[in-house]
Amino acid sequence: MLNPNKTTFLLIWPRCFITFIAILELLAVIMFFLTELCSVAANFWTTNVFAGGWCGLVALIHVIALFVTGLCLPGPASAFRAALITMLLFIACAALISFDIVFLIRPTTCILTPSCADNAVSTTIFSYNFRQSFFQTFNSWGPFTSYSESQVKLLCEAIQLGLAGLCFIIGVIYLVIYFECLRKIKKHHQVGPNVPGNNNTPLGPPITPAQIYMSRPPPHPSQQGYMVPPQPAYYPPPPPVQPAYYAPPPPVQPAYYAPPQQYQPAYPR
Repeated sequence: MLNPNKTTFLLIWPRCFITFIAILELLAVIMFFLTELCSVAANFWTTNVFAGGWCGLVALIHVIALFVTGLCLPGPASAFRAALITMLLFIACAALISFDIVFLIRPTTCILTPSCADNAVSTTIFSYNFRQSFFQTFNSWGPFTSYSESQVKLLCEAIQLGLAGLCFIIGVIYLVIYFECLRKIKKHHQVGPNVPGNNNTPLGPPITPAQIYMSRPPPHPSQQGYMVPPQPAYYPPPPPVQPAYYAPPPPVQPAYYAPPQQYQPAYPR
């Protein structure tokens, strides 16, 4: 098993999508238990190996593993444990599908005990009252008013077949995500930069440009030609600095004031 770095794993791992498929599978687990309860209430003996119960229990464990790797403790270890539980989920779903197909083909199949066929027609007080109470409640719903025992069994088995297929698809999706993340992490480690501290091979002395030049092979005589030395760069002299010319200020004109007029007496002497 590849042991990826936890930081790199968390960058790639789709935590939100894993949580979404966990919620979807949790709804399937609830339906597993409800349909198994209806099947047992309709008839405890015929076509009943409690497949919905133990398959729902395995799916519930898988849901917890998905929530752990998606929400609580995401990491390589929890993801690997969820992948192992996914394999167990595949076995449980395959067994449930096999049993339900047999029950759909032969509705009177009895697998629990050799005498289950006789017990199926039992009319004890507990069995009779329990079944009567269930059918009174079940037939009170509009779409199921005329459902008989065999029809209830057929409905529960068909629903469980669909739920098992859904859980199987969820498991396949999880394994695809898990192995795809491992592939990306492995590719990241292969193309990533090599850190000198992680290599056990000692590094040699640095290579200088002169060593690179001397390591080049000499050119072939037919390729040798006359090398013209480069001409020195010519830079023209800067232009002379012209002195700045400033015009002299205009002469200051004295202010002219008119003399005061002579005082004329108002009356002649």
